[in-house]
Amino acid sequence: MCGRYTLTVNIDYLAEHFELRDTELKYHPRYNIAPGQNVPVIGLNRGAKGLAFMRWGLIPQWAKDASIGYKMINARAETVDKKPAFRASFYNNRCLIPADSFFEWQKIKDKKHPVRFVLPDNPVFAFAGLWSLGHTPEGEKVLTCSIITTTSNNFMKTIHERMPVILADKDAQDKWLTLSEVDKLKSLLRPYQGKMHSYAVSTRVNSPHNDSPDCIQEVAISE
Repeated sequence: MCGRYTLTVNIDYLAEHFELRDTELKYHPRYNIAPGQNVPVIGLNRGAKGLAFMRWGLIPQWAKDASIGYKMINARAETVDKKPAFRASFYNNRCLIPADSFFEWQKIKDKKHPVRFVLPDNPVFAFAGLWSLGHTPEGEKVLTCSIITTTSNNFMKTIHERMPVILADKDAQDKWLTLSEVDKLKSLLRPYQGKMHSYAVSTRVNSPHNDSPDCIQEVAISE
């Protein structure tokens, strides 16, 4: 799964890297992004890439209870085109969720320790994502999103059996946003095969209230 990630680069770097059209949206570096928070999301608007903020935790259009979003932070690649909660978004509302690392928890003896995963060759990348226009209990419209996960690659499988779908190169990102053929889209939803690096970080990451540079500083694990 993917339950925490970071995006520490500034908006100018992000706009250049993803070739975004002019945007007035601003955000501050994030060191511990958690479900339920508003996150930057990239999608197509009249053929051009644009940036919007969406709540992490997809609320399907048909959902009557907005709290369902907390159960929909991830969509499984294997069933994303079939599950009622994600099917419509897979066919019509695909997006890129920019990031520069993500966290997973490694169990050592009886304790779980947070580990940060980065891509040495790709300082910024994107998760394959889905978005939806849902409604709050008060009837207000709300944009929400979900990160697609797949089976873990060899680097990650000793820590967790699943990982987010990482689209690191521009070609894969453009295909995810523009293709319509199901087989071709599903072929993008595979374990990342590039270089990865990981290191242990502070348990401050465990709380979504902590969002500062010390969340990504390397620490020694004491067994």
